[in-house]
Amino acid sequence: DKPATRRRAHAILLSHKQFSMDQIAHILDITRETVGILITNWENNGLDSLEGKPHPGRPPIYSESEIDDFVDLLQKSPHQLKTAQAKLEQETGKHSCSMTLKRALKKRV
Repeated sequence: DKPATRRRAHAILLSHKQFSMDQIAHILDITRETVGILITNWENNGLDSLEGKPHPGRPPIYSESEIDDFVDLLQKSPHQLKTAQAKLEQETGKHSCSMTLKRALKKRV
């Protein structure tokens, strides 16, 4: 499904066909070190090495209870996101942009 998975599989197939690491790196436009890592992972983990690892991202700024408080503030004064955001910042001492709060609200829906 993913291009990175396809590229990893292609590197393994080329290695099986006796292409050198430099040739594989040139064909796939990756570094020689990356080819070595791909082959080593294949030898150690088999098919599991072809799938990428999850990238969880940054931890959330606000906890679930803080988002609940923000929702309560918005219900008291709908259409005033900036006001609710300022009150949340006073209560928690945490600062974020309005887009962060909008994303948190969308995840709740």
